[in-house]
Amino acid sequence: MSLLRAAVPADFERLAVGLPPQGLFLPEPGLVTAPVAMLLARRCEDLRAAQGWGACLIVEDDLLVGFVVPKLPDSRGLAEFGYAVSPAQRGRGLAGRAVAAFCDLATARGLAALTARTDPGNAASIRVLERNSFTPVAPCPTGLLRWRRYLRR
Repeated sequence: MSLLRAAVPADFERLAVGLPPQGLFLPEPGLVTAPVAMLLARRCEDLRAAQGWGACLIVEDDLLVGFVVPKLPDSRGLAEFGYAVSPAQRGRGLAGRAVAAFCDLATARGLAALTARTDPGNAASIRVLERNSFTPVAPCPTGLLRWRRYLRR
C-alpha cells in the first residue's frame, strides 16, 4: 500500500477546522494550524489547476501522519517542497519513506530536480534529506540550509 495519497483542497480545509481528511483519522490535534492549513488548501488547489498533481498526504493504516507539499516548478523543472510528520509519529522512518515516494512521483511527472530547506538544528530532517540523496547547496539568506536532488539528467 502506498504511503502517499493525492491531496485535494478539501483535505486541508477539513484540517483547518480540526477534522481529518475524509476517510482518515488524526493521530492527535495540532498537526497543522488553521491558517497554515488554509494556505496549503490554496496551494493544493493551485497545483492541481496548473499541473494536475502536487500535494500529498502521508497515510499509514487510515491514519494521517503528515503531508508533502511542493511549489510549482520553474521553467527548468525545479520545484521546492516541504514535508511534515506528526510529532507522535516521528522517529519511525515515515518522513524518509514519504520523501523517497515523493521523489519517485516527481520523477514520473517529469521534474528535473527538487529542493528543500531545513533549519540547521533539525538533525532529523537533515538525515531524511541526506538518506534520499539530497546534497547541500548555498545556504539561504535567512540562515536555513538548502538542499537539492537531481531527478533526471
